[in-house]
Amino acid sequence: MAVSKTRRAVGAGVAFIGVGAAGLLMAAPANAAVTGVEITSPSGYALSSGSYGAGCGYTVEATVNDNNPGAPVQFELFEVVGGSTNAVEDLGTETATQNVASVDWTPGATGAYQIGARQQLTPAVEDDPMTPGDESAPATWTAYVMSDTYNVTGTGIQVPAATLGSVDFDLPFADSCVVLPF
Repeated sequence: MAVSKTRRAVGAGVAFIGVGAAGLLMAAPANAAVTGVEITSPSGYALSSGSYGAGCGYTVEATVNDNNPGAPVQFELFEVVGGSTNAVEDLGTETATQNVASVDWTPGATGAYQIGARQQLTPAVEDDPMTPGDESAPATWTAYVMSDTYNVTGTGIQVPAATLGSVDFDLPFADSCVVLPF
């Protein structure tokens, strides 16, 4: 009798360890994910640091992990009002290259903004009318990863790069934004 209890205990232990090991080996890969969002171009020259100008162009980058490198990344502009964020503009969808996707953003008005980015998990499936039982399905996306808050404090004047023919001049305000306080 004692032998059969011991065999059952050992057998149960081996089965438990086997199930745990199989679970580790069969674990699904981690999902695609945006890991960070930021404006990579310098803010404008203004009365306060970190000010951006309405009408000036900025580059927004999203960094993604390696789990789904070819999946599209969608960028969305959110206005920050009274502690909450409201989606106001789709900035576009781009595919990451070397784990970075980027879009250009030109603020249209003053205010506080955050930029969200998310990566596609599965593409949309279109219904094929020739295949019985085939149904369409929307794309699925990760949750938005939000940037810091960016303050657009005034009207911006984009200063062009200083180029004369094929010669570039290194001027202090060239290819930047001067932000006026109105």
